[in-house]
Amino acid sequence: MTRIVADIGGTNARFAIAHSHLGGYRLESIHVVNCAKFGDFYAALGQWLEGLDGPQPTEACIAVAGPVEKTPQGGRVTMTNLGWDIRAEELCARFSLERALVVNDFAALALSLPRLGADDKWALRDVPAEENGCMSVLGPGTGLGVAAIIFEAGRYRVVPGEGGHANLSAGSERELELLQILAREQMPVYNEYVLSGGGLVNLYRAVCALHGRPAEDLTPPDVSGRGLAGSDPLCRETLIDFLNFLGSAAGDAALYYVARGGIFLGGGVLPRIESLLPESEFEQRFTNKGRLGDWLKGVRVEVLKAGYPALIGASAWLER
Repeated sequence: MTRIVADIGGTNARFAIAHSHLGGYRLESIHVVNCAKFGDFYAALGQWLEGLDGPQPTEACIAVAGPVEKTPQGGRVTMTNLGWDIRAEELCARFSLERALVVNDFAALALSLPRLGADDKWALRDVPAEENGCMSVLGPGTGLGVAAIIFEAGRYRVVPGEGGHANLSAGSERELELLQILAREQMPVYNEYVLSGGGLVNLYRAVCALHGRPAEDLTPPDVSGRGLAGSDPLCRETLIDFLNFLGSAAGDAALYYVARGGIFLGGGVLPRIESLLPESEFEQRFTNKGRLGDWLKGVRVEVLKAGYPALIGASAWLER
């Protein structure tokens, strides 16, 4: 059986053909495109399929950034950051599929967690995880994705989330000052207004204002590149502040989901700047939660390595 799997973010779309393999999944014909080059999702998918050889796909699972509405046909979504409208029934009609599913991208990422090997992640907080405990994944990309997975009645069940739109909190006096500056532009300041690619620029402007300096017109890669190189102290501060805020948000997710099975960090932004994690106060922010701080010290935190785990999760959805 030939299956289409896709991971559609606000910036890039990733496509692959998935095959069951040795108890897991093998991905073939992986293709990544810039979403801005296409007027809609179906054009992007159609162009990729035209270049493929092999059997006609019969099923598809599309993991999409945004809140997905469940429907009898398999789901639909209008993407939060891109505006694309994707419907399972339209997929079946246009591409002669027998079945199609549309799921949240971080819900797919969550379902991949039990299927990832040791080489797919590394431990940031290396403490034992509870067997079959709830696992939560979050990650900054075009937005901030959040989801969890629980083991119940012999199987894994996904709990989607939209934590990117929850309000961002301050864990220090400096962060309180930054939030006050950010609130002049956006009130309330929600998580992904800072914890995302575009949010990195918002945070950079706030850091500049905190120092009484005019902000340059920078892109997210500019901020991360200068900060990592050490060529711009304000960009460096921005990256550290970003990781500190991420630590607070990760601790919040651990509390919301009671994630005794661990917190997993993904998304497109973190792999570029994860080398600064030891320099940041991520761990202090993660555990700085009042009376439950000691409990959080027992929660494992792992960082997902670059790859295509959401495509693995999309493959797993088709087995459910």
